[in-house]
Amino acid sequence: MDFAIGLARCPGTCGEWVQGARKGIPFLLDCPIDRFSEAKVALNMQATGWDLPLGKLKALQVLELLKEDLGLPALSGKVEFLQQLPEGKGMASSTADITAVVAAALIALGEAPVPDRLAHFALRIEPSDSVMFPGITEIEHVHRHNHRVLGPAVPALFLALDWGGAIDTKVFNARPGLAEHYRFNEAEITRAYTLAREGIEQTDLEKLAVAGTISARCNLDINMKSQFEPFLSWVLQKGGLGVVTAHSGTLLAGVFPIDYFPSFELRKNLRLEVNQQFTPAYLDIFNSHSGGIVVPKKEKTENTG
Repeated sequence: MDFAIGLARCPGTCGEWVQGARKGIPFLLDCPIDRFSEAKVALNMQATGWDLPLGKLKALQVLELLKEDLGLPALSGKVEFLQQLPEGKGMASSTADITAVVAAALIALGEAPVPDRLAHFALRIEPSDSVMFPGITEIEHVHRHNHRVLGPAVPALFLALDWGGAIDTKVFNARPGLAEHYRFNEAEITRAYTLAREGIEQTDLEKLAVAGTISARCNLDINMKSQFEPFLSWVLQKGGLGVVTAHSGTLLAGVFPIDYFPSFELRKNLRLEVNQQFTPAYLDIFNSHSGGIVVPKKEKTENTG
């Protein structure tokens, strides 16, 4: 086989339902959504060098790791992104890019994109979300890299806002005071984790949203979002159940039942109200997603909300 093409899609996240530490070990529970990084990888087994979009250095890193792990003397190719996630907001854009690229490359090579293997690649590059696993997954994303699939994603709708800026995952996880922050909030994070587990096991979105709100409020100590309390109050007044946040990003989202805004007109009016009241730099509406790698049937789709 001299030439081969692979295509894979990895979901992003609406932040994390819960993030903190247990006995000093950082962990998170991901919140996968229906927004994706989708990569097409065309491999050449007889050459070296990669053709990638500008700035996709982590995708290049994972391809070089793959080449090294497989012991291939020559491997090159072209990478195209058919869908991309906003960067720096806490939507797992880096993890999704890395995972989609290495999954597409493995598919091109005739190998299965097994979630554990994909996670192994991603975590060698940076602290990573767990969106390569199906369902909602707990992962020790910095040190031990242990993971546990907790159950299927609970159907939900997210009204997500961002007020600008960007946060680098590596910088966040290396910042002074993070370990102390986790220690200080460990009891509250344990409470949030317990509620989240119950919410997942019982398909109870309200418990999951309360867990998300507790964890999001703890996160304010180290990643302040000035509109947090006004936005939370507004969400609850509108019939929402709570909020979820990007703990190492800028995103904040209201959590609503999946069918809460069924019509286009309702969503349009909601967007207008949110823009007037909170003036976000970014606004979108997501649905929850089942998580895990998707092998698309079509070559090109769009991230739309």
